[in-house]
Amino acid sequence: MNGLTQARAKQIRALRQKKDREEQGLFLVEGAKAVAEAVRAGWSCNTLLCTEAFLEKNPGLPLGKVPEIMHCSEQVLSETGNFKTNNAAILVAVQKPAISVPDADAALWLALENISDPGNLGTLIRLADWFGLKQIICLGNGVEWYNPKVISASMGSFLRISQVNMSEKSLLASGRQLLSADMEGENLYTFSFPEKAALLIGNEAAGLSAQWLKPPAKCLSIPSFGAAESLNAAIAGGIILSHWKQKISA
Repeated sequence: MNGLTQARAKQIRALRQKKDREEQGLFLVEGAKAVAEAVRAGWSCNTLLCTEAFLEKNPGLPLGKVPEIMHCSEQVLSETGNFKTNNAAILVAVQKPAISVPDADAALWLALENISDPGNLGTLIRLADWFGLKQIICLGNGVEWYNPKVISASMGSFLRISQVNMSEKSLLASGRQLLSADMEGENLYTFSFPEKAALLIGNEAAGLSAQWLKPPAKCLSIPSFGAAESLNAAIAGGIILSHWKQKISA
């Protein structure tokens, strides 16, 4: 185990910036739980920064495949990563390239268009994992998949959900029944889900593009029973996924 040099710390700090993550194909996983889970999952990485206490609390971690392990203090971890306070570890991990074709056998495709808030994307990744999905289709120009706030909000679910970059044209030509989350649509609670479908959720402020709000797409709406103006993308996604899972499991 080596100590963290100033030069190496500077290289790792650079990964807080999108352009450096993209250029190097790396990203940061931070915090005890997320780092330990990523190492146990065998996620490809090149450096582990950690305190002695982190190693003592995780004696069974398979560290043999971690090329570089560096000991550092809690203060250095906090200065190097994105967390204001980090008393455990940072993992410099290798990005997995997005795939271009979703799983044809999956009962539901979750497609997100122009999701801009990293917390929403991370939560939607976590929701997809919770409800048994394996992939998320990203449409348009949403927030970067490996944004540190996305990784943090996913609570480790990024390890199990694959990113699919698919064009609008390809999705339209897929033959899937398109289900668009919209304020004006069929009542979710009385809707019968088809055997296979693609659920589309749009930008937090603008919603979905017009092309997804007309046939062959069907619009789905979550009924309101109060005075709230709207739901954010992640909450709406969670409600629809929960209802879909209940319906197909009945």
